[in-house]
Amino acid sequence: ITFGFFETQLGVVMLAATPRGLCALSLCGQSPTPDILAGRVAELHQRYPQASFDEEPADLQAYADQLVAFLEARADSFRPQVDILEGTTFQREVWATLQTIKPGETLSYTELAARVGRPRAVRAVASACAQNMLAIAIPCHRVVHQDGSLAGYRWGVEWKRRLLDLEAQLVRRA
Repeated sequence: ITFGFFETQLGVVMLAATPRGLCALSLCGQSPTPDILAGRVAELHQRYPQASFDEEPADLQAYADQLVAFLEARADSFRPQVDILEGTTFQREVWATLQTIKPGETLSYTELAARVGRPRAVRAVASACAQNMLAIAIPCHRVVHQDGSLAGYRWGVEWKRRLLDLEAQLVRRA
């Protein structure tokens, strides 16, 4: 797995990929401390203990360029080739369905459960969202409570709000 850190409009992100595609996109913050960056790398090692790792940002530049183009509204979406290295069949179904939600749109956890054909599996849908290692690429930030309120996001509700606000601005500019 190759990984690297990149500056974006959202702050620093860590991208990680195999030869088949992006396998992690982690939000690190505007001015992350060395401890935060090391923590993101440690999480990657913990998640994929059998993998070898190389910090080679140049190998990931195309993914970073795609992300920046999306964040600057020069691209309609951010849909990189992904390599989901783990996950149950149900999680993969949830993640695939998440990728069909367009920027600027939201869906409730209940609606998402119905879309994957398991209307009673709302908690399992929320759990699948929490296990998503590909922030923005698999847009779990677009899932909200039934009443539209924000809750539950791997990177924190403030990040969820920022991403949704950014996407709303991008859609208005388009």
